[in-house]
Amino acid sequence: MSLSLEIKKFINSEHVGDFATILLPVEVPAEPAPRANRAFRVKERAQANAAAASMASILEATAQQSQADGAQQPQPQPQPPVEEPAWQNVPHIEYEATRIHYIEDGEGEPLILVHSIAQSGYTWRNVFYRLREHYRVIAVDLPGHGYSDRPIHFDYTIEAHAMALRLFMDAMRIESAHFAAFSMGSLYAMQFALDCPERVGRIVAVTPGGITGDMPMPVKLMDSGLFGGIASRLYGMGTVRKVLEDCFFDLTNINDEVVEQYYKPASDPDGRRCIRTTLQSFDEETVLQRLRDMNTPVLIMQGSEDKWHKAEDVDIFHAALHDAGFTVVRNAGHLLHEEKPERFVAAILEFIPVVMPE
Repeated sequence: MSLSLEIKKFINSEHVGDFATILLPVEVPAEPAPRANRAFRVKERAQANAAAASMASILEATAQQSQADGAQQPQPQPQPPVEEPAWQNVPHIEYEATRIHYIEDGEGEPLILVHSIAQSGYTWRNVFYRLREHYRVIAVDLPGHGYSDRPIHFDYTIEAHAMALRLFMDAMRIESAHFAAFSMGSLYAMQFALDCPERVGRIVAVTPGGITGDMPMPVKLMDSGLFGGIASRLYGMGTVRKVLEDCFFDLTNINDEVVEQYYKPASDPDGRRCIRTTLQSFDEETVLQRLRDMNTPVLIMQGSEDKWHKAEDVDIFHAALHDAGFTVVRNAGHLLHEEKPERFVAAILEFIPVVMPE
């Protein structure tokens, strides 16, 4: 099958992928005891105290009679009153089963591809089939994105998405893996490396960072607590096209099919809810403050014409990491892996050693 036909097949990712079920923990507060039970316990306590008092009187009378008869008997010990146990609202953990959509192919060391907010595994269509020749490649849809489930109790923070990656690896029985992650998805991979360093080999971080003032208005409105709901309802094909036009340097990369495939997984209200919640829950400071503690090797890649994350934005990560390389891809915008797939794959092959099974 030619590369163009394989990419065409990849576009219809809802039907060519597979699903892994993970159990996302949900903390549920315990309900207070019903009033009827409380009343019953008060009555039970009074009866127990009365019985204890009666028994103490009997023992005391018996002891006095024994002393009168000259017998030496131990003095009865007073019985403490029966106290009602302290009731506390102790939370307990339940689990929300969530199906995670992914596309997998190839052999070798696992390489997990992590998209950014409002994306799906579709963003890797131009590099997936090139990478599968060298690695076991897995393009995953994060919870609430793409064709994965939209969990209700998931909080969509960086820490939560990192936990979801760990649970996904558990479900796939992957002990450790390399990661290639894009934009905000890079921070999910870095958070995971901070939490579970033994499970992460190397990370390729494509233009890492969060919301900036250079991003288009639809993105900033979705991030707004005041206008996020309105922006979510107005999210449509036109919005997607305008955002993509801001992400690409070469606008010939955009056509109706690309716009439709970007929009399709987020066309339902639940999908837009998850996008909005993920944007509003994104706090990169939680990761930046810990980057100096991370020893995982990282390669940072940036497009020379990136309008969203400028050089100074990306340099924050480069300066903070102990073991980080940096490369700039010329004539590429924010979506450099889509615009320059050959350059992207070449950088990965140079950074992540290829180890094929014997």
